[in-house]
Amino acid sequence: MKIINPYDYKGEFYKGNLHTHTENSPCGHYSLKDVINMYTSYKMEYDFLAITDHYKLTDLSKYSDREDILLIQGVEHKKCDHQTLGINISKYDDDEDDDNNHNELFKKINNQGGINIICHPHMGKEEYWTYEELLKLDGYTGIEVFNNNVRMDCKGRAVATDVWDKLLSAGKIVFGFANDDMHLFSRVGGGYNMVLSEEKTIDSILNAIRRGSFYASFGIKVKNIEVKDNIISVENGDARVPYVFFKFIGKDGVTLKEEKGNKGTYEVKGDEGYVRIEVYREDGARAWLQPFVIENN
Repeated sequence: MKIINPYDYKGEFYKGNLHTHTENSPCGHYSLKDVINMYTSYKMEYDFLAITDHYKLTDLSKYSDREDILLIQGVEHKKCDHQTLGINISKYDDDEDDDNNHNELFKKINNQGGINIICHPHMGKEEYWTYEELLKLDGYTGIEVFNNNVRMDCKGRAVATDVWDKLLSAGKIVFGFANDDMHLFSRVGGGYNMVLSEEKTIDSILNAIRRGSFYASFGIKVKNIEVKDNIISVENGDARVPYVFFKFIGKDGVTLKEEKGNKGTYEVKGDEGYVRIEVYREDGARAWLQPFVIENN
C-alpha cells in the first residue's frame, strides 16, 4: 500500500487569494491600487494575489516590483455560466460567449504555464457546474470548494465538497480551493489558500499548487501534516484556539473518523481510495486539506 502525501515537501505556508475583481470587471468597484492596498493592509498577511477580472487581463506592470505581495495575472472566463479561472497567463484568448470550449481553453492556459480552476459549482443554482460536466473535462487543477462571495450573497451554496468527493471517487484527482471572489472590501479575507512552497515566488507557488501542496481555508490554520507508519496526522495551527474538530473523509464522501482536540490522526486501512481531512471549529471556520491518494500494489 502506498499513501501519496501532497504535503511531503519542504517549505513554508504562504497565504493567497486566486479570485479577485477590480473596477475593470463589470461587477467590480475598486481600483487595482486600492485592491492591492486592501490585501496588504494591517493583519491581512497575504503573500500572493491573483487579479482575475471578467474576460479581460488587467495590467499589473505598474505594481510588479512590490516586495510585500506577489501579484499574479489572471482572468475569469465566460460571461454567465460555467465560469473558470485562468491563473498566471499573459494572453487572453477566448470567446466569452462560447460555453462549450473549455477543453480547448484549458489547453491554451496550460500551454502558457497557467492553471485552470473551476468557479463556484453551486452558484445561483444547484447545478451551475454538474458532476457529469466536470468529469468529462480535462486540464483543470481543481475546483472552488468554498467561495466567499456566494456565501455572502446567499447565491446558492458556497461549499461544493459534494461534487469534489464525486470526482475524487471516480478517480479524477483534482484539488480544492477557497477564494474570496472579491467584489466588495467588506468580504475580503473569507476564503484563501495556504500553499506549502519552498520559495515566495510565483513559479514555486504555482508548482506547489499543481502538486496539491496547499490547503483551502475559511479561517483555520493547520500545521505538521504528516504520514508515518500508515497514519495520517494533522495539528491545529492556531495557539489561540484550545481545540478544533477533525473529520477524515474517504471514497463517496464517507466519514471515516471524527475527533476533537489539537491533533487528528487516522490509520489508513487500504480500501479508502483517498483520504481527505476537514478541520473545523464550532463557530463555522473550516479548512479543507487536499486528498491523500491510497494506492494498493
